[in-house]
Amino acid sequence: MTGKPRRKSEDTFYRELGRAVRLARVAAGRTQVDVADHLDCSFQQIQKYEKGKDRIPVQELVRLAVYLEVPVTSFIDGGDTQLKSVADKLRPKAFNTLLESWAAIKDQPMRAAVLEFVRCAAALGRR
Repeated sequence: MTGKPRRKSEDTFYRELGRAVRLARVAAGRTQVDVADHLDCSFQQIQKYEKGKDRIPVQELVRLAVYLEVPVTSFIDGGDTQLKSVADKLRPKAFNTLLESWAAIKDQPMRAAVLEFVRCAAALGRR
């Protein structure tokens, strides 16, 4: 094995960074292949970034933020805490399915209708 093993806090940092990248990517309706094409790397490399296995170079993080139309700080400072709060309440697969499905709806009136349906369903659940 070459080099020093990473410290636990570094592992946690890069896992959280990868999670934030994945969340932003899925919310933007982009696939790992889309991001890989934009960054000129393989989708497997994007998988490694999102799992926190590999460190994302700063210049790539900046390019990714521009591509996904999010501030670069959203990857580092906790991002959208409301969105993460929802994500934490759902199983990871269910949340990913929800975001991917939402991103697939391109028609704005349809998105508005789906959102209204979900709000009504939630209101009924609170009664």
